[in-house]
Amino acid sequence: MHQNTLQNSHNSLIYKWDLLRELVRRDLKIQYEGTILGFAWTLLMPFLHLGIFYLLFKIILQVKVQRFTTYAFIGIVAYGWFQSALSQAVISASSNKELILRPRFPAPIMPVVSVTSSMLHFIFTFPLIFIIVILEDHSLSASILLLPIVIGIQFMLTLGLGYLSSILNVVFRDTRPILDVFLRLFYFLSPVFYDPGMIPGKYQWLYNLNPLVSILRSYRDIILHGRVSQWSSLAIVAVASICCAGAGYAFFKKQSYRFLEEL
Repeated sequence: MHQNTLQNSHNSLIYKWDLLRELVRRDLKIQYEGTILGFAWTLLMPFLHLGIFYLLFKIILQVKVQRFTTYAFIGIVAYGWFQSALSQAVISASSNKELILRPRFPAPIMPVVSVTSSMLHFIFTFPLIFIIVILEDHSLSASILLLPIVIGIQFMLTLGLGYLSSILNVVFRDTRPILDVFLRLFYFLSPVFYDPGMIPGKYQWLYNLNPLVSILRSYRDIILHGRVSQWSSLAIVAVASICCAGAGYAFFKKQSYRFLEEL
């Protein structure tokens, strides 16, 4: 009996892994279907944003940020993952009702697909980041091996929020436009193109409640400085992200009965 249970669990994991892989592949294909440049948009859009930021904040406003090109590019692509993942996750249930309503279909996999496909876009930009670092006459250190830790933390944070927004959008269809507005505002409340040290001291505690502050700082520390300067802050964000993912999954599972009523 126990052996059969283990075998069934193993088969279930294999099925879910294969399903995740195929759904991610489908998602990536749909995103670029019918476009001329295809996957090149993944690399082109961050460069367009970088050009605008460089003109505005480096040349016109002359923001004092060292190695601004790499600094801003890391912020743009990391926040881009966060933003695109949530924008897709919020409709991952409502736009896939044919799959969701199938008997025994693992509905919680849909937000995972959204976060994973966006994460792949983010990872594919790393060669460009490394090239920019080298062109700026700096070298990469072995600390880049720590990047998967930070990526994992951001994955869990984004997934937890994706679960929450997805189920809310099934019940309350205004969730998506509200989320889009929030993500645009949050872009400027996160250190995408400016140094967090520019925030007045009396507001630092409030500003640091944003988990992306620690996540973006860690990416930059690892790539630009070969270290993580604030492990304690990153550890707190890691625990909070895991809790967020767990709570989001539990909420999604508990409320999934609404799919039959609302979809």
